[in-house]
Amino acid sequence: MGDMNEPFMRNQNAAMGQSQPTGLTPNLLKLFEPRPPLEFQPPPEKRKCPPYTGMAQYVCHFAEPGNPEYASPKPEVETPAQKRERIHKSRLEKGVEKAAEDLKNYYPNNDPNASGDPYKTLFVARLNYETSESKIKREFEAYGPIKQVDACGKESRVHLVCSSCGKESRVLQEPRVL
Repeated sequence: MGDMNEPFMRNQNAAMGQSQPTGLTPNLLKLFEPRPPLEFQPPPEKRKCPPYTGMAQYVCHFAEPGNPEYASPKPEVETPAQKRERIHKSRLEKGVEKAAEDLKNYYPNNDPNASGDPYKTLFVARLNYETSESKIKREFEAYGPIKQVDACGKESRVHLVCSSCGKESRVLQEPRVL
């Protein structure tokens, strides 16, 4: 553009109402005028404060060191290690009490859920998925009569419980893969 001192540019600025070098109109310039100076106030008078006094006159009222009446109470605070130890001991005591009570109320001969003699029950684990109950029953009938064969699990039968009822059932001598 041209120089501001050219007459054409000066007339253009005057036509737009811009007579200030900032380019603001007079009504906007009023907003940026400085405020009037503050009115002078004399400094406030210094107040007279009360003088410092000593404490020597009150020393006789202080508590003696070691006086239990004025000693601060020491709260009994339990550390986390002490809390763990306390909880551990209480759980052990509860466990011992529960075991003693359960032992007193334990009658294995009167158990309605017992289905047979545990010494005549065989637990077979890690079976092949294709092994059926009939195949297992056929394999174990060679060692004595079988009372019951229970396969545990529905789709993934990997173990079973086999109960025999004969007194003369033989013990399986060698492991066999079914």
